[in-house]
Formats: sequence, C-alpha cells, structure tokens
Amino acid sequence: MNTVTFEEILARDGKLIYKTKGHSMRPMLRQNRDLVIIEPTTERLKRFDVALYKHGGKYILHRVIKVNAEDYTFRGDHNYFKEPGIKDHEIIGILTAFVRKGKQHSTDEKGYRFLVRLWVFLYPFRALAVKIKHLIKKIVKRQN
Repeated sequence: MNTVTFEEILARDGKLIYKTKGHSMRPMLRQNRDLVIIEPTTERLKRFDVALYKHGGKYILHRVIKVNAEDYTFRGDHNYFKEPGIKDHEIIGILTAFVRKGKQHSTDEKGYRFLVRLWVFLYPFRALAVKIKHLIKKIVKRQN
C-alpha cells in the first residue's frame, strides 16, 4: 500500500484539504463535519494562526498562543494544556479556510478573527469552569 503524506500532498497540489479528526479544536472545528484547507507558509506564524505541524511522529492542528524567537507555543481550542517548543521546521502548513455545511470560510474574515480572539481571551475563565465542574463531580461522587 502506497501512503501519501500530508507533506507530499502539499508539495504536489499546493494545498491540503481533509476532514478533521479529534476534539481538540472544538468548537471551531468539529470531527467528521468540517473540512480544513491547509496551505504552505514561508513566513513565521503569528499569534492566533492555526497550523498543521508534525511533532513526535503525529500530525497536530492547533492554534498558536505564543510566538517566541526560536519556537512557538500551541494549544488546541478545546485543550487546557500548552504545547511549547514547536519549531519552524515542524510546521507543515497553515489553516487558510475551513468548510462547514458546504460554505467556505476564510481565516481572514472579520467575524472569524473576532471570535478567535474572544475564545482565546476567555481561556482562563473556561479553564476555571472546567476545574469547578470536576471538583463538584468529585464531591458528589464521594457523597454517594
């Protein structure tokens, strides 16, 4: 069986289109529902960009939350842990658009950019809400 890598598809076609897997980019991207359009990038990434990178032999599509001089820190929109130390040579491409319900949305759209910034800004509050939820579950479980 001849498997073609994401890197090979990008080099051949100039873009990569595929259905997302996993839940780490919810609510923006939903597994088996949304298509993502990834294109190569020759520039350094910026905060809030979503990039496809290969780390530890796995492909990961997450958002840049911090740009450092030598690397990046990423986090999935639905995750509560950071992924520091991702280098430029690990970056395969950048999300330029996604398709939901047959309609293509660019990452340059004002509405998209606003919602992304709001979602990232709300991270500390979302993380606190999750901790409180887990604490309540733990207390309820002990009482049963």
